[in-house]
Amino acid sequence: MPAPYTDWEYKGSHAVALAAQKLLAARPRPSALSPYIFMTDPQRVPDPVTTVRALPDGITIIYRHFGKNGHGALAETLREITTAKNQQFLIGHDPELASAIGANGVHFRRDADVLAPRLWREKRPDWIISMAGLKGEQTYHRSLEVLDGLLVSSVFYSKSPSAGDPIGVDRFTEISRKLPVPVFALGGVKATNADELVGSGAAGVAGIDGLI
Repeated sequence: MPAPYTDWEYKGSHAVALAAQKLLAARPRPSALSPYIFMTDPQRVPDPVTTVRALPDGITIIYRHFGKNGHGALAETLREITTAKNQQFLIGHDPELASAIGANGVHFRRDADVLAPRLWREKRPDWIISMAGLKGEQTYHRSLEVLDGLLVSSVFYSKSPSAGDPIGVDRFTEISRKLPVPVFALGGVKATNADELVGSGAAGVAGIDGLI
């Protein structure tokens, strides 16, 4: 597995990024992922090139193309930008594309059996591999220790159609302390609530609108 991410020299004033720095300093478990994970979305981020260029250096970008036309060329452009900005670049559930463009890894869909992450951890031990967390009371059937991070949602209220009811910080804290893997808070994280995650055991934050 790749080396842990240990230092992020963020000098800005974005409240979510400042909270992410605190979470990095207090990580209960090491993770190769940065504490600040921005996820693209074809509907909510219509111009990912401009958006990624404006985001801080040293963070993680997860490019999710959902099969949109031209995603290969866009991925190559984003790979160039993220390399220049020292950003980690992961592809959403497309390991073949990640291999083709030299991405840093893959973010996989939720799976109780952790099949794809286990397979690709063997094939690419150098990759950063994350996965979406299960919903509700679902349980994992296989070890999560092949993962560099698990993105658990929705912690706060989110307008995303897939978010569901928010679990809240208390429930998120229970999950992060129980699972043997770095857990990242996803869903509704924004400037007005990010500091609530300090002390929760979160390894970092992930999101879209609230991180821009």
